[in-house]
Amino acid sequence: MDLRASPLDAARIVADATIFRLKKREMGNLVTSTTLAFALGLPLLDVGHRLVFGAVLNAFVYLVNDLFDVEIDVRAEGRDVARTRFLAEHVASGWLGAVGLLAIAAAVAALHGKGLLVVLAANTVVIVLYSRWLKRHPGVDILAMATWGTTMALVGCPLDHRVGLRLVGLLALLCMVTEGVQVIRDAETDARAGLRTTAVVFGVGLTAATTRVLIVASAAYTTLYLHAFLGPVLLVGLLWPLTPATASRTWDLLRGLFGATWLGLLAYLRVVGHLRPLLP
Repeated sequence: MDLRASPLDAARIVADATIFRLKKREMGNLVTSTTLAFALGLPLLDVGHRLVFGAVLNAFVYLVNDLFDVEIDVRAEGRDVARTRFLAEHVASGWLGAVGLLAIAAAVAALHGKGLLVVLAANTVVIVLYSRWLKRHPGVDILAMATWGTTMALVGCPLDHRVGLRLVGLLALLCMVTEGVQVIRDAETDARAGLRTTAVVFGVGLTAATTRVLIVASAAYTTLYLHAFLGPVLLVGLLWPLTPATASRTWDLLRGLFGATWLGLLAYLRVVGHLRPLLP
């Protein structure tokens, strides 16, 4: 392991981590936060500013997660071996890259205002706690994802916008659903690595049942607080199987369903000017 931090190695690690996550389609929150900002009618310059901040923030949080998990990932099957091994051998450079991204995010946020600085601080705390401790505790891993989903979604929403915050609440619920699917998908490899996730400790069956309850909760929340007719669409997610063998496919299907519903909500808000919840 090279304990010296090299700017060139740091740049390579940042690029590798970002490209890897993009290939895995794990930066979808950047799309949701940007479309949210646009649907809320924020000025285009503001939307663009939030987009740049969100891109840097995504690179930062995913790199931090990789740094905390590097010892596990380097031994895991099916990983990007060359990328993970390089990170394991240049951890100091990886942390240099993370600090650099944090500094850039802070500068972009400061140019915008205190709202994005609050979002950056919250995300930094959440990703460190999640990567270091919370993701390894059953039950807490799924709840922690709701917090992470909320803080990332706030990139696209002023902190005092009532309708925007309601939409952010939906994203928090949907993040718990996708986290449930992910821990089911990774149950076997996590068990071999000694990780105590919800699926490992409580079993795939109970985790799948909990994930389905969260789908119902997401549909109910959308119906009551966002749109009475679009909410029930989310119940389609109950039709797909949730086992380690099918979880990857179901994860893609759910993300497509959630994305279509999200865009439907935002399009309605943008065109009509308000949502149509069952409750005021």
